[in-house]
Amino acid sequence: MKFSLRAHLFILMANIIYGLNYSIGKIVLKYIPPFGIVLMRVTGALCIFWILHSLFIKEKVDKKDRLKIFLAALFGVAINQLLFFKGLSLTSEIHSALIMITTPIIVLVMAWIILKDKITLIKSIGIIIGGIGVAMLISFGASDANAPSNALGDLFIMINATSYAIFLIIAKPLMQKYAPLTLAKWIFLYGLILIFPFGIRDVIAINWQVISPIAIWSLVFVILGATVLAYLFNILGLHHGSPTLVSIYIYTQPVIASIIAIATQADVITWPKIISSILVFSGVALVSFSKTKYTANSVA
Repeated sequence: MKFSLRAHLFILMANIIYGLNYSIGKIVLKYIPPFGIVLMRVTGALCIFWILHSLFIKEKVDKKDRLKIFLAALFGVAINQLLFFKGLSLTSEIHSALIMITTPIIVLVMAWIILKDKITLIKSIGIIIGGIGVAMLISFGASDANAPSNALGDLFIMINATSYAIFLIIAKPLMQKYAPLTLAKWIFLYGLILIFPFGIRDVIAINWQVISPIAIWSLVFVILGATVLAYLFNILGLHHGSPTLVSIYIYTQPVIASIIAIATQADVITWPKIISSILVFSGVALVSFSKTKYTANSVA
């Protein structure tokens, strides 16, 4: 399978999971505080990554890269996940997904500054088209009436998006040097150390007797799906692609989140919503297939 196809498939699968996570995460938030969820998902993922790494990978991390990995954990696990679930608890899932479209813009700017990656006209047009598509999706009624947006929640999601963009830039060079499981093992270890003081009280306070079965299964999805699988898919996509490609696929998350919200709220699919979805994917195509400085392992 060519690197370009692998990158697109891995990143698409990751974002499908993330798109589902907006609604599924809301179910868990009814019973477990945000920081408690984050501590459990990071702990569970770390255990899985540690076991898989011990079984299949024999690789050590150079001392000079430990600081970079720590920073990747800070931005890609600690800040990213803590503020995502805190923000999601305060605002709607579709509104959260909409705000995440700021990530490609941040990544492009950082890639231009740090990686000397040119911001081409085609990329700019792709971002604009994708943004228009998402704006249309929201304006034509695909919103969560049960969870109106909240300014503080929006701010947390915005910081989460910025943190994720920084993580993509930091992690890209590491992807070229280490196996995905090696990075996952150490990034989540550092992430757990950073998150533990924030989440331990929430975990201790959980009343497991009142949690519904659907919430338990939703928590399993958050840990195994939205953390383990999605992280591995994203890290594999970043290995074969570029930070810009990974970030631009975030445009698909509002589409997925909107479809779920529409279905659960007995909404209808209209032509404006279909057109807006087409615009979103067109934006992804324009940006992801335009040329960048990456050659051997890049498609963006």
